[in-house]
Amino acid sequence: MTGVKAFLQRTVIAAEMQGRQLLRRRLALAILVALPVALYLAMLSQSKENAIEFGALGMSWSVACAALFAVLAAREAEPRLVLIGFRPAELMLGRFLLLLGGGTAFAALVGVAMTLVSSPVSVAALFGSCLLVPPIAVSLGLAVAAILPHDLEGTLVIIGLVGIQLALSGGAWVNGILPMNGPIQLAYL
Repeated sequence: MTGVKAFLQRTVIAAEMQGRQLLRRRLALAILVALPVALYLAMLSQSKENAIEFGALGMSWSVACAALFAVLAAREAEPRLVLIGFRPAELMLGRFLLLLGGGTAFAALVGVAMTLVSSPVSVAALFGSCLLVPPIAVSLGLAVAAILPHDLEGTLVIIGLVGIQLALSGGAWVNGILPMNGPIQLAYL
């Protein structure tokens, strides 16, 4: 039992360290929040239905990029943390839980805003959609960070995936293989 307790304590410490590291980048966090809101508001004048899709996809971009940046920023410190006794699984789980919690809080706020402004057909479906975005987007950001070693390339891949989905119509076959298709489809139930 002591091993499990130590694992959980180190995981919480890893999440706290990751959170402090992200909070130091206030401007980047402000941009990550402002971009999906701006995208949603820009589309709102054309179509309330499309605005919800753009808001959700913008939110997915923000959460995925936050995950990417968190991994890349931690690469320098993590080898030292492993040397003092942290396990890579604790560091990864701590990061995932922090990003998932922050992404979920962000998604809930965006969901409330979209519900108040857009009057969706189904509030439950909209919130379900918003709450599906963080686990998928965090996983996407972590996967891209594991494959690509630099922030520019990772950001471009995430922008490309989100941009392709923004450009496609809802019925395009390619949507079925894109990561955010499920949450977007749920928003329209």
